[in-house]
Amino acid sequence: MQWPALMQALALRPGGPPAFRLTGVGPPQPDNTDALQQVGWKLAQLAETIGVEFEFRGFVANSLADLDANMLGIRAGGEEAVAVNSVFELHCLLSRPGAVEKVLNSIRAMNPKIVTVVEQEANHNGGVFLDRFNEALHYYSTMFDSLESCGGVNQQLPPNGGQDLVMTEVYLGRQICNVVACDGAERVERHETLPQWRRRMGSAGFEPAHLGSNAYKQASMLLALFAGGDGYRVEENEGCLMLGWHTRPLIATSAWRLTTVG
Repeated sequence: MQWPALMQALALRPGGPPAFRLTGVGPPQPDNTDALQQVGWKLAQLAETIGVEFEFRGFVANSLADLDANMLGIRAGGEEAVAVNSVFELHCLLSRPGAVEKVLNSIRAMNPKIVTVVEQEANHNGGVFLDRFNEALHYYSTMFDSLESCGGVNQQLPPNGGQDLVMTEVYLGRQICNVVACDGAERVERHETLPQWRRRMGSAGFEPAHLGSNAYKQASMLLALFAGGDGYRVEENEGCLMLGWHTRPLIATSAWRLTTVG
């Protein structure tokens, strides 16, 4: 989870940390637990330990399209700097006509300083089944290759490593089933490539914000520290970062800001 690292970085800012207000949005849990509030409680404990003024709000929603910017309580008049972070969420909106446009318009209404988007680097939103099947075959074959490298028989797994690997494979299996066996509104795993997201974000009034060399260096350092296999690669692509296995990109991270007028 990226938030502890961000909070620790804020705590080290010269002149003291700013107040940090985090709003989390997540789906209902099958067991009716409040997972968002559990996350907020843990982050509040960390914030108290490191001296960061912290506030958390959680919203449970079946879809991001069910939310409106006015519901989030953003303080008007430039009183706060707004950042929006979406990780593997926007592609799910593509099964509902107009949903992704509604969400991006809501984000624009928040007047954010920065928007970060993390998505699978694959094209699973095509209408031709055979093309979608072939794309899924190559993408998930590469994904499973990378997982096997992380949890191979010759590597020393942590205590829960084997169980985590199995759960990951089950999760990916459900994605594959959705990509190739479902259609219409039921097919929610509609991953698109970075060029496709560039067009969507540009049409919605956003322009790229290059992540820069420092982000690339930090990502490469973290990959060297924590990657389980030596086939993982971080590459820069027109200001965005790609995580891949050997020559195949798997995940793309991009940053956006409101298009400058004039």
